[in-house]
Formats: sequence, structure tokens, C-alpha cells
Amino acid sequence: MPEYSQSAYRHGNYVAKYGVFPLSQEQIDRVDDNIKDDDPINIISQENRRFHMAHRVTYSFCAQLLQDLTEQPVDDIGIEWDPKKYPFEQVATLEFEPQDSWLPEFRTWWDDRITVNSWHGLKEHQPLGSTNRMRRVVYAESRKLRLRVNGYRDYIEPGSIQEVPAPLPAPQLPLRHQPAVTTVDA
Repeated sequence: MPEYSQSAYRHGNYVAKYGVFPLSQEQIDRVDDNIKDDDPINIISQENRRFHMAHRVTYSFCAQLLQDLTEQPVDDIGIEWDPKKYPFEQVATLEFEPQDSWLPEFRTWWDDRITVNSWHGLKEHQPLGSTNRMRRVVYAESRKLRLRVNGYRDYIEPGSIQEVPAPLPAPQLPLRHQPAVTTVDA
């Protein structure tokens, strides 16, 4: 399924929203997958895990440039920027080899310690609009609460990939659904 940034971001003299669009037929076919009432509560994460372990995934990373502030407001994310009039333009192709996207030790590290904040960057790449200004405050308070609840004093902002706890490649599991908190020894 396509994913969108919702809000706009500055890039020097340009302003854009982002879109990420699946390219492979296997990814596109998943759009019609249905969740049944009796499926496990973690069905989405587990089906994504199964899929990413078995398939290479490719996305088109696109930017939708601001061209007319009256038709493309930055402060009201409820107004869609017409993609026919202001099309998404491909900036890059993202490719990921098959991998385990739900390693419990990585998920715990990420959930408990990492902070993701679009305000941590250059002024030239500043998030724009009232929604992003609100996020700045909410994210900071959420981070403080999450750290306190999880028993940590500070969050982590890795400076390189070497600081990310990535174990050896995970075994390829033939299970349809695996509990999110279970690890498997190779």
C-alpha cells in the first residue's frame, strides 16, 4: 500500500510532501488482503514479517512539490494536494533484501529507547505547518513518558549503523504466525 507523509517539509527553497509506493507485483497484490475478525491481534505485524522474510521489496520514493500555496495549504493537512494537478515525482528507489522485520530484541530496543523526531535536523529541512509544530511538543512529552515507564534515563540517537543491535541473520521461519515476543534459536 502507498504511504504518505501527510504534512509538508522544507528542503531549502522547496517544500514537499512525500509518498512511498510499492513497485513489485507481490507488494501490490497485498492491497487486497483482508483481516478477519478471528485473526490474531498481531496479524498485521506477523504477516508483514512473513512477507519480508520471503520477498525482496522495492519502493518508489516520491516528492510532491508545493507549487500553489492557495491550493496546497501547508497548515491544513486535511486538504489533499491534488496528485493529478501536482503529481508525485520519483526521487529514489528503495530496495530491501528479504529480512526478518520483527526481531523481538530489536523491536524492544527500538520501542523502548529510540526517538524519532522530524525536528532533529537542519533548518533547511524543517517540518512545516501547525500539525508539525504540535508534533514537536507531543513527541517530546511522549518520549519523556516512554522513558520513565520503561525505566530508562535517556533515549538513544544512533550515530551509525554499527550502534544498532542487529544480530546474525534470523532463521527463515516457516510459521504462519509467531507470537511477537518469542525468539527462535537457530
